[in-house]
Amino acid sequence: MLRKRKNLIISLAAVITALCITGSTRAQTPAVSSSPASRDTPGNYEITSSVELGVRGLSVNGDHEKYRSDLNYRPGFRVFDSSFLIEDRTGGAKLFDSALVMASGWGADPTGSFRLNMEKTGIYKFDSNVRRVRYFNNLKNHVVNWSQVIPTRSEHALNTLHHFGDMDLTIFPQGDFRMRFGYSFNKTNGPGFATLRFPISGSDEFQVDSDVDSRSDDFRAGVEGKLLGFNLGLNYGHRTFRDRTRLSSNFLNVGNNPLPTNPILTFLNRQYRIDGTTDFGHFFVQRTFAKKFDFTGRFIYSEARSHVNDEDQRTGRVSTTGNIIPFGQVIAGAETKRPQSRGDLGLTYRATEAFRISNTFTFDQFNIGGTSDFFDLLRVFTPAGVPQADQVSNLLSWRITHYRRLSNLLEFDYQVNRRFGFNIGWRYTHRNVGLNGFDRNRVTGAVTIAAGFPEDEENTTNSLIVGSKFKPTNNWSVYVDLERGQADNVFTRLANNDYFNFRVRSIANIKHFSVNLSFITRDSDNPGSSIPLTNAGGFPATETIANTKIRMFASSIDWTPRADLTLSAGYNYTFQNTKADVILPIGAPVRTTTAWFLGSSEYYVRDSYFFFDVSARPSKRLSLYASYRINDDAGQGDRVMTRPQDIISSYPMRYQTPEARIAIKLTRNIDWNLGYQYYSYRETPYFNPFASTSPTSTILIPQRIPAQNYTAHMPYISLRFYFGRAAEDR
Repeated sequence: MLRKRKNLIISLAAVITALCITGSTRAQTPAVSSSPASRDTPGNYEITSSVELGVRGLSVNGDHEKYRSDLNYRPGFRVFDSSFLIEDRTGGAKLFDSALVMASGWGADPTGSFRLNMEKTGIYKFDSNVRRVRYFNNLKNHVVNWSQVIPTRSEHALNTLHHFGDMDLTIFPQGDFRMRFGYSFNKTNGPGFATLRFPISGSDEFQVDSDVDSRSDDFRAGVEGKLLGFNLGLNYGHRTFRDRTRLSSNFLNVGNNPLPTNPILTFLNRQYRIDGTTDFGHFFVQRTFAKKFDFTGRFIYSEARSHVNDEDQRTGRVSTTGNIIPFGQVIAGAETKRPQSRGDLGLTYRATEAFRISNTFTFDQFNIGGTSDFFDLLRVFTPAGVPQADQVSNLLSWRITHYRRLSNLLEFDYQVNRRFGFNIGWRYTHRNVGLNGFDRNRVTGAVTIAAGFPEDEENTTNSLIVGSKFKPTNNWSVYVDLERGQADNVFTRLANNDYFNFRVRSIANIKHFSVNLSFITRDSDNPGSSIPLTNAGGFPATETIANTKIRMFASSIDWTPRADLTLSAGYNYTFQNTKADVILPIGAPVRTTTAWFLGSSEYYVRDSYFFFDVSARPSKRLSLYASYRINDDAGQGDRVMTRPQDIISSYPMRYQTPEARIAIKLTRNIDWNLGYQYYSYRETPYFNPFASTSPTSTILIPQRIPAQNYTAHMPYISLRFYFGRAAEDR
């Protein structure tokens, strides 16, 4: 008994030690190991573990901000992937049968994860997964300063830490009756930059500091089991959300257009306070009758509530007049509620071994309703110090959106013979969307119906689904899928989307070769219409269409001539054309007066991706790995903007990432790993011939965003320690 207690104490201490030492980092793909993890058996416990310690170097040439936005790896000491598994072979009362601890990426890497799995058969199962992401984003091609002919920095940037994780406990996991409990958290903190406009009239764009602070917590509980032949489950969850993001500027801020007649911001403090809760319930039921008829049902109800409070204080100078604003305040509050219910009912009937009929019915409904109260006060003085009348706005608004959608999918599957089978289906949907709202001016007392309200629209869609699978030979399979019809959207472009999707995939295995080929095409036309604009330079109502064409080809080949040699290679190509009609105001410096024009927004992708991998083990003590990957996107090619109301964009770039590494077994307990990774990023500079210093400038200065090119060298060296080798490697 004393020995068993001693062994249990040793095993628990080992688990705790693993929790402490396996905070590891992971920048490269784990080094090829020449031997499996160790297995020791102190007493009646079996332990499998390995720890890899090493150092990574780093040399970056070129745009460091772009490198950090893409990769964000740092040099220095690191603990690579680590794992610790202990299995309790003792009898009688014990804490667990097995406990597994795995960690990767903690320390100098941008991402890290920690995993703990513990189980006692028949009693409980506990799973935990905690992750961390160091998020950095500071790209010149995002939002830049208008006043710079060649922008040097972004005005929207973030440098945050994101921690999130899940913990789930199942009581009686192998039993007919199970209880489930869970907890999840999500937290983001860190500084950054953002932009805002000040004041409302004659405004300019100002960069301000941001401090992100948001968190959410989820709690779950439920029961599952069997009753009268039915598999049943009932789960309840509660989520809380909190956001305390803050924007501030505590210096003389001249904005993006530092002309003497433009506004100046001298102080800003904007605090967002958002608190919300969501409660949800989930019920499901399933049963199969006589191995022929399957019944599955699910119902989910959730209710989300949020309270928003925005407090804004600022001081500065108004444009054109030179008036001083010694005090400005905005107080905005809102209360919202969103109840939602969704139900799914699935029926499947196996008429014969080869023929099956299935039907799935879905009901989805939600309401989004709430009120907002907006108060704005500007205290104004002339440049000579004479007070002017306060500018006050006080508006109460109410909005509600109602959405209901019914969908039914009927499918037939028939296996003609062992080499050919097909399926055909029909999807029908009916949707109803209702909008309503009003605005009340608390200063004048006037109540107006909000623009475009009330509205109530409904429509239906129909889609055809066809698929097949056939085997020309025993080692060759071909899959073909086709879908043609209409789809609807919840909020944007409420008109039906006409689409056509087609996919074909081939999988063949010939001796030591495995060959995969696939082709996907997606076409969609989403019509829409604009409302007439009645402001200066108004534009009549017109039809607007968004069109997308996507073609994707993928291929790969794997060759394994021997157990100690594997080669893989592949090539993918993505083609995309997206064009959407847009209505834009064009004014100075292109025009002397502002007017609205119908233009287009176009986006292009011409991306080629190639990869190659080789793994070899020339001897029992030596393992080798090499890989090469390249992305080459030609983007929009030689297409350029010829009209100011047109937007042509793409992401032309070339990205290469070769890697090589070697693993040598020094002893039965130690492997030595040496590796090298290289990153090369090249992009085409962005040029806008119609950009200018500001919307009110009279001088047209074309804007050019320089290429954010960089190269990065990452050598690394490590030692992997095994606490004893497996018997076959001793």
